[in-house]
Amino acid sequence: MKKNILLIGLFLIFGIALQAQIKVSGTVTDDSTGETLIGATILEKGTSNGTITDLDGNFELEVSNKDAVLELSYTGF
Repeated sequence: MKKNILLIGLFLIFGIALQAQIKVSGTVTDDSTGETLIGATILEKGTSNGTITDLDGNFELEVSNKDAVLELSYTGF
């Protein structure tokens, strides 16, 4: 009986962990020029989870859930 409860608990925890890892990726560009933005910051709203764009303006970020909101910031020269 204890083994069954333990196994069910492990499956629930494993299922929650799988749902919590959603990978989001994209390219950040300037609307007016179409140029990619290098070093733009992308943060998951309300968290410290974030990343920056690479030399081609690309980013990849694992967010907490499918309803996560991303905030973008960029300081140009």
